Amino acid sequence: MNKLILLMFVGLSLQANDFYYERGEKVTVTKIQNSRANDNITYYQNSLGKKIGVTNEIIFQCNDTAECLRAIEKYDLSDLSKLSDSLYIVKIKEGTNIFTVAQQLHEEESIEFANPNFIKERRRR
Repeated sequence: MNKLILLMFVGLSLQANDFYYERGEKVTVTKIQNSRANDNITYYQNSLGKKIGVTNEIIFQCNDTAECLRAIEKYDLSDLSKLSDSLYIVKIKEGTNIFTVAQQLHEEESIEFANPNFIKERRRR
């Protein structure tokens, strides 16, 4: 019995713990098969039941631009683009877990928030 419980615990701990924050609430995601041929977008289903697409970009807001740039260098991100006075977008390397990098950036003192660049599917009326 104890071995079974231990095995279940190990199995659950090996599963990905991908999540993002939406309106201050933690939302977990599970990767699903891509239904389209576009390799630049990875699809997930969140714990709210919505299908979301994620690019290889992270959008973040800085409290202090100089400190943010130092934080960006730590994570080896590329193609930094400024969207507004304090809003930036960067690309991650291929094969890197975007949720992990976004979480690490979010924990930096100089960064107000960091989220993957979500793709919203257009619906025709």
